[in-house]
Amino acid sequence: MKRIDLSREQLEEVIRHRQGGLSWFRIQDKTGISRRVAQRSYEQWERARSIRELENVRVKVGEIEMQGHIDVLDRFAQRLVEHISVPEYPSFARDAGAHFTLLMEREIVVIRREGSSVPEDKSPASNDKVKARNVRRNRLLLESLKEHTADKFRWDSLDGWMDAWDTCNRVFPGVRTRIGEIISQTFSSFPDLDEWFEIKNRDHKTLDILEEGMQDVLWKGIVTGDMGTVREMVYSNNIELAEGVEVLQITIGIRKLVQKDHREMAPSFVELCRGIIKELWVTGEVKEIRKAVEKMQSVVEEMEEVLEPLVFRPLILHTRCRLCPA
Repeated sequence: MKRIDLSREQLEEVIRHRQGGLSWFRIQDKTGISRRVAQRSYEQWERARSIRELENVRVKVGEIEMQGHIDVLDRFAQRLVEHISVPEYPSFARDAGAHFTLLMEREIVVIRREGSSVPEDKSPASNDKVKARNVRRNRLLLESLKEHTADKFRWDSLDGWMDAWDTCNRVFPGVRTRIGEIISQTFSSFPDLDEWFEIKNRDHKTLDILEEGMQDVLWKGIVTGDMGTVREMVYSNNIELAEGVEVLQITIGIRKLVQKDHREMAPSFVELCRGIIKELWVTGEVKEIRKAVEKMQSVVEEMEEVLEPLVFRPLILHTRCRLCPA
């Protein structure tokens, strides 16, 4: 028997009547279309509509998941750049591997389930599990990042960054010791140095303050690659205290020393400090650190260019990784 297909107008009439609550017999009476043909056509239309609706849902979910994928990857990328950037202060308390592990143990991806009321567990075992979970997720994100940027960034250069970080971690403690030794030698002819300045915390000696300031100045010079930083960060100026009393203030990087009232200050004090930095600048240890820092900066700058959100987010849409929504 030849199959009867309804025209668009006929199908729309059947749909209207059926959704209006009519039985198949009533529809047959009103339209003149066999109830079996009308029922078969209507059921086919319903199946097709369900499939279309499901596809629309999938597309919508896919859009949401893709947006989430982009946001999570972008967040991880920015955390990565921040974490490997050259520090503002020479704090190399751990080697490169341990430093990178700190990033991988952080909760960068927060997955929340609606209606969840599970209390946060503060036990040590739970903390270990959280770290392990974070490492697992962050490794997936790192691999995803590499897949999306494989043609834009040489990820093996990260090994060079780690070698450079380890160089700083290995060499800078010796530089700290050298700074202390040179400061002690330079100011050994001033046994009353602690009496020159107003120091609120008497547990802090003048030489200790100088040492901390010198470390900061030297590091800023290394990071900028410019010895001109020294003159900008080591200087003296008059400041006015209460009742119009002026005193001399010595600035050495992040630290300041204020002379005692009406005390004559050796005019060469600032130059002595600058001379210490210049002496350190040409040592083998500082040259080695300068070279390592330049390597770190080069890797970070290259990575920043690729992972800049204005560049990176569109890149994700034109590449694929195994975490990308299908």
